[in-house]
Amino acid sequence: MKKEDFLKTISGEDEAVILRLFDRLVLAEKTGKTVYSKEFYTPGVWSKVEDLGNALAVKVISEGIFEEAERRMLAFYTDGDVSMPITVICITNKSKFHTLQHKDYLGAMMSLGIKREKIGDLVVDNSKGYCAVCDDIATYLISNLTAIGHCPCEVSMVTDYDKLPSYNFEEKIVLTTSMRADCVVSSVTGLSRSRSVDILKAGKVLINYNEIREKDFEVTIPSTLTIRGYGKFKVSDVVGNSGSGRLKILLKKFV
Repeated sequence: MKKEDFLKTISGEDEAVILRLFDRLVLAEKTGKTVYSKEFYTPGVWSKVEDLGNALAVKVISEGIFEEAERRMLAFYTDGDVSMPITVICITNKSKFHTLQHKDYLGAMMSLGIKREKIGDLVVDNSKGYCAVCDDIATYLISNLTAIGHCPCEVSMVTDYDKLPSYNFEEKIVLTTSMRADCVVSSVTGLSRSRSVDILKAGKVLINYNEIREKDFEVTIPSTLTIRGYGKFKVSDVVGNSGSGRLKILLKKFV
């Protein structure tokens, strides 16, 4: 595949990031060996690359370890087993007096100079944060992440993936007149359509981690919807129609 076609397929993303991914694809095609992305990507990237399918000269697969993982690493290969260079770490909050949130665990890792792309999904379960990271930073985190704010912490490597926690969701059905961004945002937040257009224009809405400002942007199924001030959601499915003809959407809110 030509570079221009690859960039066009994954439009709207950081071009430098996509070019690095293209280089990995070309390397796999030239050598016939399995090549890994060495970074995690949001659904706006990995899902589009997987959709290329037969257009590529090699096979492609994504992996994020967690069930329904949002951020995933990509591998380009021809045959054989694929073993992603991913390690799962467990960060244990040793403080009995402070509860840590998702942003606290993530912020502590990034404060060590680690780029967000090297960190996959992070799931908080009671006093522990479980996180998928690139192999090449796992040992560094285990040795150097000793505190989160004023909370001492301990980092260990997870070996039994069957016992990993899952994301917690609150599920509900919302009604919308269409899958346009302004309609979906209005249904999710309970705001009027005009107010929903305002927060779209203000850059407060992300769909599959891309900032969306156009009110007529079509939300596809499934999508990850982030609305600043309201939370992060999975727009999972259209499960039917109401008596008035509006769409019934299955919505999962991350909690």
